[in-house]
Amino acid sequence: MEKRPLRNFGLFSESEYKGKTLEEATKYAEDGGFTVRIAEQDGDAKMLDMSVRGDRLNFRVRGGFVTAVFGG
Repeated sequence: MEKRPLRNFGLFSESEYKGKTLEEATKYAEDGGFTVRIAEQDGDAKMLDMSVRGDRLNFRVRGGFVTAVFGG
């Protein structure tokens, strides 16, 4: 798959994603060149490695909706 340039040079605002369904937020992120990782789902924290990537967004999800987003 061809790598897209990052939307806004990799800068993002949580408000772009918060409140969207996981599917909507994932599509929006991927269309902007980001990869997505779920860090927490319905209060269950996922085990994550300590790698940091400038093109990755981490989502916290509750009830199928994104409640928080952070980079890395």
